[in-house]
Amino acid sequence: MFWKKEDGIAVAEMITLFALLGIMTFSALPFYNKLITQTHRIKVETMYNKIKTSVIMSAADSVSVCGVYKVPYERQITSKNFVNLSDPNSWTDNGTGTWTYLPTGDQIIYSRIKQDDYSLIIHYHD
Repeated sequence: MFWKKEDGIAVAEMITLFALLGIMTFSALPFYNKLITQTHRIKVETMYNKIKTSVIMSAADSVSVCGVYKVPYERQITSKNFVNLSDPNSWTDNGTGTWTYLPTGDQIIYSRIKQDDYSLIIHYHD
């Protein structure tokens, strides 16, 4: 007996293929969402570290210029030096020490407490 050569694939094979693809996609979504969240957090923490470094460098510079350790005022720290040029529209700076990461709404808040002390806080918007 000779078998007839079939062209294409059967409907049952297509249904099985789409079911397997659906299951694989559904199982990968939580991992993907977690990865995206971690990426956003890393961007916020990187910005936090850049601001912190800038504040410390500015205060150290004040020691070399006037001999006194002075942290900068909120309006003296701007994001133009920190924001990655490949992603310039992801951060807003209100000019008073608050930076907002637009994709998630996370904020970094800087405030000068006194001449030689400051506060730098990350507020995650969950």
